[in-house]
Amino acid sequence: MSEEASGTQVAAAPSAEQGAQEEAPKTFIGEDGKFLQGWKEHYVKEELRADKVYDTFDDVGGGLNMLGSLQKMIGKKGVVVPGEASPPSEWDNFHRECGRPDTKDLYAMNTPDDLIEVYDKNTIAAARDIFFELGLNQKQVDALSAFEEKRTRAGLQAIANAKTEKDNAFLEWAAANKDKKHWADRMVEENSTDEEHKTALLEAMDNNIAFAELLSNVSAKFKEHKIITDMDHPHSMTTDEAMTEAKKIETTPGFLLPDEKGQFLRETNRPEYDRLEKERDKFYQLASKKSG
Repeated sequence: MSEEASGTQVAAAPSAEQGAQEEAPKTFIGEDGKFLQGWKEHYVKEELRADKVYDTFDDVGGGLNMLGSLQKMIGKKGVVVPGEASPPSEWDNFHRECGRPDTKDLYAMNTPDDLIEVYDKNTIAAARDIFFELGLNQKQVDALSAFEEKRTRAGLQAIANAKTEKDNAFLEWAAANKDKKHWADRMVEENSTDEEHKTALLEAMDNNIAFAELLSNVSAKFKEHKIITDMDHPHSMTTDEAMTEAKKIETTPGFLLPDEKGQFLRETNRPEYDRLEKERDKFYQLASKKSG
């Protein structure tokens, strides 16, 4: 019986082309290779979609190039930076990979001989503690040490320059104010309880114009009130001044040592020699009296 005779209509089977069109999946890649909207949701797992690496390319070519680059990196040595919540062991491993020595004592600390007093053992130990805690390697420590040495030397030089300026200023003051310097020295000498006390006061006054001016002004008050009455006499010299004068005489050519001609005053000019000898002895006696 034919289909027409039975009165039953049978649908025609779909062609191969029609079936392929119905089963073809939707694509998220354009004809130019560019990814279309929704490609991440379709191709990338949900837990990976937020990774910013997927924002670095927007077409198939870019994705394949990224894949090739990552493949080259596989097997190369890398260091994973721990996070804030990472345990100390992970941080130790990280610092070790970055070159930190196993113990802080292994840091080489090369201290210049002329800076040993500045960088003492305690300072070096404290520096090692900080370097180790920060996870520094030897190269970084060397760079920091070189910088610190340069900074320290600059500071010491600035101090030395300031002291030199102060010394020069005091010398200029002393040369222009010989009387004030003399009476300041005498105030120290005559009001010191012992030699140690005298030395301490002289050191305090040394190169200190303000202190020397103060002592000179005090001595002036003493003279005004007749507490000091011998200011016009030779023995008003201080011990140091008397010793200086005695030594000055001894350096006279021909006195103790021969002059430029190899001669001595006692042989070529006896009266002058006797005068100088008497003057020198007077200063030594004055110095001895003052110190006694």
